[in-house]
Amino acid sequence: MYSIGEMIQKVKISRRTLHYYDEIGLLKPTVSRENGYRYYDDRAIIKLQTILSLKSMDYSLEQIKALFDEQIPAAEPDADPWVPLLQAQIEQASRKIDDLKRKQFILRGVLQTIEMSGRRNDEHVFSIIERIDSPHFVDHEIPATFPADVFTEEEIDALRELPLIGSEDPRLLTALELVKKTRKSMRADEDAPLEDLAEQWKACISSWFHGNEELQSKYFRFIDSASQESPLIYGMDEEVVRYIDRIMDQSTNRGGDKEYESGKRNG
Repeated sequence: MYSIGEMIQKVKISRRTLHYYDEIGLLKPTVSRENGYRYYDDRAIIKLQTILSLKSMDYSLEQIKALFDEQIPAAEPDADPWVPLLQAQIEQASRKIDDLKRKQFILRGVLQTIEMSGRRNDEHVFSIIERIDSPHFVDHEIPATFPADVFTEEEIDALRELPLIGSEDPRLLTALELVKKTRKSMRADEDAPLEDLAEQWKACISSWFHGNEELQSKYFRFIDSASQESPLIYGMDEEVVRYIDRIMDQSTNRGGDKEYESGKRNG
C-alpha cells in the first residue's frame, strides 16, 4: 500500500488531483483512515495509470469514468488485473488514431482542393467540413460511389481505385503538380510548347485507369454529362478541364499527322 505522499512522489501528481478523483468517484483510496490518511493498493495504482494514459489521449474525466463504469471488463480470476486496463488503453488509442486520421483526410482534401482550383472556394470547403464526421469512411478515407446503372460491377471495382481527394495517392500528387503547370501554361504565351504537358497528362490519366482506355473514356463521358453546372472534376473548373482536353487532342492529332507523314515517306 502507498500513502498519498508516496503516490505524489512516485507519480508526480498533486494531492489536489487525487482528492478530486476521489470526490468524483473516479479513483477512490483503497483505505481512508479517520485521521485523514489515504492509502492506495496495486489495483488503485494501475487504475491511476490508466486514467493518466487516457487523459494524455485527450479523453475527458467524464469519458474515462464512463469507460470504467460501462466498458472495461473485470479481469479473469487468475489473470493480472492490469491486462484488461492495458487492452482498453490500446483500444481507445486506436479509436483516437482513427478519428485523427479521418480529420487528417478532410484537412488534406481541403488543401488539395485549393491546389486543384488555384483559389479557395468557400462552398467546396464547407462541403468537405460537413463530411468530417461522415460514417462512410473506409480505411480512413471516404470512398467514391458510382451508379450501377451506368457502370458494370467490374468497372465499379476498377473505378474505386481512382485517386481520392484527401488521400496521399502518388497519382493524385502527380495530378496536382500538373494542374499547377497547366494553370501556369494558361497564363503564358499561347505559342508556348504544350506537347510535353499534354503527354504528361495522358500518362497521368492513363495511370488512374491502369491503361484501360475504354473505361477511361466512359468515365469522363459520365462525369461530363453529370456535371453540367459544376466543376467537371472536383476542384477543377471547366476552363482548366477544357484546356487539358484541347492540348491532349492537339497532341493526339499531331501524333497522327507524324504517323501519316512517316507512312508517306516509307511508301
